[in-house]
Amino acid sequence: MVLNNGEDQLKAVVWGVLTAWMLSNIAWADSSKPVVLSSIMPLQLIVQDVGGDAITAELLAPATVSPHDFQLRPSDAQRVHSADLVVWVGPVMETYLEKLLRKQDNAVALYPDLKHDEDPHLWMDAEEVQSIARRVARLLSDRLPSRGAYFHANAARFSTEFRQYDKQLREEIDRREVLPYLLLHDGFSRFERHYGLPAGEMVISGSDRLPGARHIVELRKRLQAGEFACVFREPQYAPAMLKALTVGLEIPVIEIDPLGARILAGGKEDGADGFLELYRQLGQAFLACFDH
Repeated sequence: MVLNNGEDQLKAVVWGVLTAWMLSNIAWADSSKPVVLSSIMPLQLIVQDVGGDAITAELLAPATVSPHDFQLRPSDAQRVHSADLVVWVGPVMETYLEKLLRKQDNAVALYPDLKHDEDPHLWMDAEEVQSIARRVARLLSDRLPSRGAYFHANAARFSTEFRQYDKQLREEIDRREVLPYLLLHDGFSRFERHYGLPAGEMVISGSDRLPGARHIVELRKRLQAGEFACVFREPQYAPAMLKALTVGLEIPVIEIDPLGARILAGGKEDGADGFLELYRQLGQAFLACFDH
């Protein structure tokens, strides 16, 4: 049957309306994903692992900057206000967020009652990692009940894969001779306790931003005497201090990345494996130190 011009025009109009309706619904579906803003990349990676394609997982503080040194900009504050959910460790870790989030009903501190003398790097504690995943699943389910089963299934899968690596890492550490090592700062105590490692010596201790000259001189003498198996460097800190400590010495300097600066958040398209990749590189850094 041959359509006349009027029928052709009517068909074109109807098709145009249907196409516009479908495209508008696709756009609405994409924009309707809850935006979950995490304060630091380790949390963002867990949120992305649990939330999957049902959410938009965003990061506040770049992983190249220590959360102890991060400064909020007006644009950052706006992102906090507009997010559907803000997830942060708590005021002991992200002191810069405490005042801003005091009156924000979209923000959840995972550890609001942590004491100032406790190590706030909770994502380096294998038991707490699984607890965080379960908590995130509950938070997301509360905000998107229709995907609750999906979130909890993702959290269960995450915990299973994490436990497998945790067991493997423990076995590998147990097979090695654990030797003293030098850390840049005191952010690894939870990891050390979990795997039965001795507390590492630190370049920067407590709330100090820079070590004293006497401390540096003493550490260099100990390095020259061969007391340490390796020195760990972190991408969040300028390398000048460690260079001054190790120049002229034959000692392994191994990168350890507690914030995931080398990992693209949600980067499974790029071969990343979410939070497990971050935790795995922590384990591999310690193993590399003990293998020297």
